[in-house]
Amino acid sequence: MDFTFPTYIKQVMTALQDAGFEAYVVGGAVRDALLGRKPDDYDIVTNARPDEIKLLAKQHNLSLVDKVGQNFGVVMIVMGKKVVEVASYRNETYGRDAHRPEEVWYCDTLEEDLGRRDFTINAMAVDLDGNITDLYEGQEDLRQGIVRTVGNADKRFDEDALRMFRACRFVAQLDFTYDKKILKAIGNNLERVEGLSLERIRVELEKLLVSEAAGKGLDLMVKSGLAAQSCHYKEQGQEFKIPILPELEHMVGMSQNPQFHPFDVWEHTLVALRNGDRSMETSWGILLHDIAKGLEGIRGTNEKGEPTDHGHEEKGAEMAFNILSRLRFPKELAERVSWLVGNHMRFGANIDANDDVTWRWLRKCARSGEFRENKLMAEAFKQLTNVCIADMVATTASKQELISAQMYGTKLVTMAYLVPIHTTDLNVTGKDLLPQGFTKKELEEVMPVLLRRVQDGELKNDYDVLEKAAKTWKARQEKKGQN
Repeated sequence: MDFTFPTYIKQVMTALQDAGFEAYVVGGAVRDALLGRKPDDYDIVTNARPDEIKLLAKQHNLSLVDKVGQNFGVVMIVMGKKVVEVASYRNETYGRDAHRPEEVWYCDTLEEDLGRRDFTINAMAVDLDGNITDLYEGQEDLRQGIVRTVGNADKRFDEDALRMFRACRFVAQLDFTYDKKILKAIGNNLERVEGLSLERIRVELEKLLVSEAAGKGLDLMVKSGLAAQSCHYKEQGQEFKIPILPELEHMVGMSQNPQFHPFDVWEHTLVALRNGDRSMETSWGILLHDIAKGLEGIRGTNEKGEPTDHGHEEKGAEMAFNILSRLRFPKELAERVSWLVGNHMRFGANIDANDDVTWRWLRKCARSGEFRENKLMAEAFKQLTNVCIADMVATTASKQELISAQMYGTKLVTMAYLVPIHTTDLNVTGKDLLPQGFTKKELEEVMPVLLRRVQDGELKNDYDVLEKAAKTWKARQEKKGQN
C-alpha cells in the first residue's frame, strides 16, 4: 500500500534516520491508513532515547512540549500547529494503577516495542518507504474485521485494565467483531477495573457512544460484565467508588409487548442506537430512553397478559440525570438527556395531534425554565426527533409512520423557533419603549406580561403589535393609579 505521510511527519522521521536512528509510524495511524481512513494523528517510535530525541530537536530548531510524557519515554515535538509524539522503544509493568505503568524501561528493537501493545490491529508499524512490520497478523484481522489481542488476552488485560474498555470502543468505532478469548479474558480481569480512574472510563464511553456501531461495543461491555463494575474518582482529597453503568444489565432479555416490539429491551436499544445521529446528547438519550422498563413499580401487564411499562419515561428521566451526574458529566448534558428521555413518549403521542396541542406543549416547555432561549429549545426538539425516530425504527412502526414522525419533528423544530423563551426573544425591547414614556419600573413589569401573552398566543411577536399592547397596558396602569 502507498502510505502518504504529512510533510511534518516525514521531516521528523527523516531527521531521526539521518542521525542514524530507526523511525516508524506505529499504531492507530497505520490501522486507519490500511482501512482507507485519514488518520487523526501520527505516533512515531524510534530506538533513539529521549535525551537523543531532544538533542536532535534542538539541532533542527524544533520546540518541545516541556516534560509531557517524558517519564514514559515520550518526547512531544512541536511542528508548526501540530505536536508529534515520538516515543523510544519501550516496555512496562503495571501495579495498583490499572492503566498507568508502574515501571517503564527502554528496549532496543521494534519487535519488543510492538509486543507490548494491546491489539493486533494497533501493533503494526510502517517506515518512510511504506514497508509494513506486522508481526501479529494485524492486516489479516483488519480484513476479517476482528479485534484480537497481541498474545495472551488475560495477560494484556491484567497489565492494563483500560484495554478491556478499548476493546469495546474499537468494536464500536470499526464495526468489528471480537475474538471469543476477549470475552473470557475480560471476565477473568473484572477486579482490575477498580484501579481505573473515572476520567479514563468517561473518555472511552464518550468515544464509544458516538461511534457507528455503538451498540456492538456496548453489548460487549454489558455481556462481559464491564458495565456492572466500579471505577474510582478523587475529589478534594477523598477517593470515591463510582459504579459505571450497572443499570443496563437488567435490560438484557427484558420482554416487551410483541404487538409493538420485535426485540427485548436491550436488543431494541442496540438497534435504535444504530439509527441515531451520533451526537453525544442523542446517543445517551437513545441508550437510556427505556432504562426504567421492567423495574418494580413500572412493569405491569394489560388485560391480555402482555407486558406494559407505564411511566417508564418519567422514571427513566430521573435515572438518566442521576447516571450522568454520577459519572461527572456536565450538568447541561445530564439535564438535556434527562429531558430527552422524559419526553420521548410524548413525541409519539402527539404526532397526529392538532397544532393547538403542539403549541400548548411548546409553551409549557418555554415556561419550564429548562431553556434560556428558543434556539436551545429548537435544538432540543431536533434531538428529541432523532431519539424518537431511532426508537420507532426498532419497533413495528411502518414506513408511513416513520415519515409522519419526521414531518412532525420538522414542524416541532420550526414552531419552537417561534415561541419566545425570554423577553430578549420579543421583537420589542425596553430600549424601544423607554423613549415613549415608560419608566424602568414599568418596563420591568410590562415585558414579562408581553412575553406571557405571546407565549399564550394572544399576541403576535411583532413590533407594532407589542408596542401597541405595551401602551395599552401603560394606559390601564395609569388609569388604575388615578382611581
